[in-house]
Amino acid sequence: MNRFYFLLIVACLVMMGSIAAFADDPGFHETFPHLDRGRWFISNGWANGDHQSCEWRAEAIMIGGNNLRMTLSDHGGKVRPIGCAELKTNAKQSYGLYEARMRSAAGSGLNTAFFTYVGPPTGSKEHDEIDFEFLGKNSHTVDINYFTNGKPQLGKSIPLDFDASQSFHNYAFDWEPNKISWYIDGKLIYETPAEATLPHNPSQLFLSLWSGAKGEDAWMGHFDYSQPVTADVEWAAYTPSGAPCAFPESMKCKK
Repeated sequence: MNRFYFLLIVACLVMMGSIAAFADDPGFHETFPHLDRGRWFISNGWANGDHQSCEWRAEAIMIGGNNLRMTLSDHGGKVRPIGCAELKTNAKQSYGLYEARMRSAAGSGLNTAFFTYVGPPTGSKEHDEIDFEFLGKNSHTVDINYFTNGKPQLGKSIPLDFDASQSFHNYAFDWEPNKISWYIDGKLIYETPAEATLPHNPSQLFLSLWSGAKGEDAWMGHFDYSQPVTADVEWAAYTPSGAPCAFPESMKCKK
């Protein structure tokens, strides 16, 4: 066989294998007795842009008591003086139920986030995203949003009847081809209308805690560092569309 064609075939097979691995996650329920590095990637040593006043630091992610703890502190140093936390799945997930049981951080200028994302930094031309964002300036609300090809489509603040920074609660969004539904403690809080243009690209699941720069003051509140702050995740899960109930705590098991 001609060497050129042999190498071309090998390259195609490798590419096809990579695509299959990233686009076909069989689902998971992560309870964090330890951090599975085969599933999760920890960001370290950079910031996502000028909207952040902190940099991602690996040491800002800790496991203890079967919880994952994200810490924002003055342990930065490479590009920003403040260190913050981000981890994401190595694989990309598609339609299905995304769930997390978590406690957010409190404080002006802080954002505790549970979301899916795909975009140019992850090798996609299109930016798709689905969000839960807890702004520490008011821990009795949560922001939900989604992006389709880089355009925000919702931007809605949901009032809570509890303080999200004081106790654990279950948060979920069910991403389907024709709608997205957001839930808190199993209760539907919002569903996209029938005419909505929805995300469609397989995406990575993210968990993060970060602080905003001055340009985000109107949205997040002004950030001034005074002491370390934390957010905790008891578990996170993804159940693909059509898959059965995978663990007792899942909202899918209680429908």
